[in-house]
Amino acid sequence: MGAGIIGALVGLAIAVADFALLRMLAARVELPETKRVLNITGLSQFRLLPAIGYFVAPYVIGD
Repeated sequence: MGAGIIGALVGLAIAVADFALLRMLAARVELPETKRVLNITGLSQFRLLPAIGYFVAPYVIGD
């Protein structure tokens, strides 16, 4: 398994954990606009963090 794939998987794992934490935080907030922004932020990280991990991991590992 290449470094890029490992980085993408680590990014995905971080995105899942962050999504869960942001959903818990959104449940405690009273303003609907803030809830919407927190949910959109959590969902957008499912695309961003694996992509960043895919490109950064080879530089860190040295492949």
